[in-house]
Amino acid sequence: MRTKEGIRVLSKEWLLLSADMEYACLRIVPGLTNPISESDIQTLLLASNCRRYQPLTEGIKQAISLLNTLLSNPTAPLPGNPVPIAQRHDASVLLVVEKDRMSATAQITADWGGKYLTSEQLEQAIQSSEISQGVQAPLIAAAVLAAKEATPGTLLRLPVAQGKAAVNGQDTRFERLVETPAERILKPQELDHGRVDMRDLGTILTVKAGAQLMRRHPATQGVPGFTVTGQELPAKHGKDSPMVAGEGTFLSPDDPDLLLASRPGLPRQEKNGMKVDDVLSVKQVDIRHGHVIFEGALIVAGDVTPGMKIKTSGDVVIGGFVEGGYIESSGTITVHNGIIGRKSEQSDEFLCHLNAQGEIHASYAQYAKLEAGSDIHILTQLSHCYSRSGQDLKVGDSGMRKGHLLGGISIANRLIMAPILGASAHNQTRLQILGGYFTHKEQEQALRQRKQECREQLDKLQDLLLKLLQLPSDKRNPQTLQKIKLIRTQRLEESKLLDEQLEAAQEELQKLMAEMDIIATQHAFPGVEVEMAHHHYRVDIEHGPIHFAIREDQLQLTPYEPHK
Repeated sequence: MRTKEGIRVLSKEWLLLSADMEYACLRIVPGLTNPISESDIQTLLLASNCRRYQPLTEGIKQAISLLNTLLSNPTAPLPGNPVPIAQRHDASVLLVVEKDRMSATAQITADWGGKYLTSEQLEQAIQSSEISQGVQAPLIAAAVLAAKEATPGTLLRLPVAQGKAAVNGQDTRFERLVETPAERILKPQELDHGRVDMRDLGTILTVKAGAQLMRRHPATQGVPGFTVTGQELPAKHGKDSPMVAGEGTFLSPDDPDLLLASRPGLPRQEKNGMKVDDVLSVKQVDIRHGHVIFEGALIVAGDVTPGMKIKTSGDVVIGGFVEGGYIESSGTITVHNGIIGRKSEQSDEFLCHLNAQGEIHASYAQYAKLEAGSDIHILTQLSHCYSRSGQDLKVGDSGMRKGHLLGGISIANRLIMAPILGASAHNQTRLQILGGYFTHKEQEQALRQRKQECREQLDKLQDLLLKLLQLPSDKRNPQTLQKIKLIRTQRLEESKLLDEQLEAAQEELQKLMAEMDIIATQHAFPGVEVEMAHHHYRVDIEHGPIHFAIREDQLQLTPYEPHK
């Protein structure tokens, strides 16, 4: 006991440990001259060797009641034993495996004055669980240390095992080692203020014999993974593809993954390789020089004037303007200064038409018909054109900060993207992402129709079989019965195949729609009409950065956030 201002208060003398040291108990004896509270007992525990024990709320309340009763009634009966007010607990641990089986967590309750959690104890718990792989010694050490330093009774959730995701191999990658005409004469326009000598495009864009064109990076092997429960996660190996030496190229004898030019000319990328086209270079395509039809690539230093026709089997590169006419290429068409067309006053048809099996690139385009088997990319402005791309249609610089698509009809299979779609003047601007949707839908419908026909035939065959089987055995024709059974088996097999084809068609259709995107990185104005698969939407209010996409068979508009 100690005295504070002459008043006897709780001291360590009132505190006893049970024989097994599991409990801290309070003696119930007379001697106090002032009522005690829960804080007095908490202070007593903190000042003792039992400071880490877990306080027992009910025991503390009982001790306070008994001691305060003795204060007012010293003759009250006393309990035979001290009252437990705190209890010691060893640290405990529970192992939890996450639903995906890719990680496991130790749920540790820190000790209440008892034994700390040990590495051996944690490892034993792991061995007794379903965890069999991915246990990491540093994680165990960190968990044990954290539990030791934690406040008594704290519940800790700490990782102790980590699975490994499977890593699929990469498909063969083909690295082009030379610039395309678009890279050479359009991008420098942004970066170098147009310092490209258009009078000497032939020298700038062509390669010499022996030039390195492309490098093949072989496919890589996949690395299997595992779960913490020991399940192996298989990995797909990358698809390996050979490099194809197109016309005017050859594989290096010293390096079979390196493609070289066998002759001078204009390089053109193919699916799994390149070719080098013979090149025709002209200053201008106009009435004086005549139409150009050439088996190879064409480089025009100047302009293509109205009414002229160009047809080539290779790329077409134009250093000046296209002011009209018809340009057809089996490769890519690149126009440095832009496409300036107009419509016929009589028929409203475009008098400027570019048709490329590959891509179309230009600084800008207006009042023209553009058709490309692959991408269409316009750097600054695409206005009042009919544009149809077999893949993506983009208007804008490399960062999609500047670029404007307005008016006309723009069609693509996967993506239409520009900083600004439409105009504040509410110009009608039609954007279509079709992606072969209607063709796929027709195929799906044809499969459904055939499935229905097959089901009806099976029903008829089943009825016929039942009628035959109901006949007396001497009146049945065994050959007829066998023939019907054979046809029924064939129809069942066809029905099963149709189910598989229908499921695959539906999956392909969903995948197709999931890949459709229309994006304005800055603004989309009223007057923009969006058509994606069978969905239609008309923009009635101005939007900031906006993304049109199909999710769960609904056309959704969400704020556009560029990938970081």
